[in-house]
Amino acid sequence: MSLPFQTLEKAVEVRGIALHCGQTLTARLCPSEQKGISFVRVDLPDSPAISARWNNITTTTHATVLAENGATISTTEHLIAALWSLGITNCRVEIDGPEIPILDGSAQGWCEAIREAGIRNLGEERPILGLKETVWYEGSGAQVLAVPNDEFRLSVAVHFDHPHTQPETFDCTLTPKNFIEEIASARTFTLESWIEPLRAAGLIKGGSPENAVVFFEDGPSSAPRFPNELARHKTLDALGDLALLFEDSQFYGHLFLLRAGHGPHRAWMEQCLQQNALVQL
Repeated sequence: MSLPFQTLEKAVEVRGIALHCGQTLTARLCPSEQKGISFVRVDLPDSPAISARWNNITTTTHATVLAENGATISTTEHLIAALWSLGITNCRVEIDGPEIPILDGSAQGWCEAIREAGIRNLGEERPILGLKETVWYEGSGAQVLAVPNDEFRLSVAVHFDHPHTQPETFDCTLTPKNFIEEIASARTFTLESWIEPLRAAGLIKGGSPENAVVFFEDGPSSAPRFPNELARHKTLDALGDLALLFEDSQFYGHLFLLRAGHGPHRAWMEQCLQQNALVQL
């Protein structure tokens, strides 16, 4: 079933710390008549805009970074996942720094902001993209497989070498209701052994147990929100990345993601385009 293009009823502001740069920043989500999601760096001269598109991805190391018009925006995945999964096709995000706030490490705060802003139907129906053939990527220990389907379904599996984690899976059909109830509140996570290398690389300056689940040798820093929260969070990240390819279209297909992350997501998108596998239904 085709859904309409939608925007917000009113602007809403969300302020919080950024995971990697450590700055406290404000994102203002604004209604827009223009199709697509764009990030506007209001802290820079002439307020350059960065479109949320796959070909604007520049870096996928522990976050997705987009660049356009001489500006960058980092850690876009949770906000884009929330907007796209809730059907917001037109949105201007004004941000006063180089990174989207991490909030509590999930997309729950973004869903609450969208609910506060309200959603306005713009009337015109969105196109629906599907797959005309199987698209498979394997590399860096990850696999991403997509097959044609009559709805958007995700099946995700993860496993980390840590005594307090175990193999996890998550499977769902994407709807706004399923996103809010089953995916949005799953939080960012890290293993204790990853922390120092990330800090040495100049990352996670704003990281804390308030915005990530840390798996220490004696257990996690907080109780899980779901038994399979890690797999659900990987689903959230995947949605935020894949929306950069689907843009303002709906997508029908079944994706299987095994130990995937931002880099494999991007590689799968490139493979999909190389095969010319996307077709309008």
